Amino acid sequence: MKSLTVSAHVEPDSVSRLVTFDGFVVVRVGGRDVEVTLLASPDTSKALRDLAARLNEAAQILDTMATSAEVSA
Repeated sequence: MKSLTVSAHVEPDSVSRLVTFDGFVVVRVGGRDVEVTLLASPDTSKALRDLAARLNEAAQILDTMATSAEVSA
């Protein structure tokens, strides 16, 4: 990845889209005001799989946090 740091809050109504474009895959995640776009070439499939695995881990952690908060309430 080239040097760029972006921060954005994922909201419950965030949506994601996948588009193919001229030999690339474009993954867009966003809401009303902000959109993050990842442009990936064919040689980056491993990096995308690694990203997907980290996002899945994050979702599992958030599920655990939500369950713990419900039990505590």
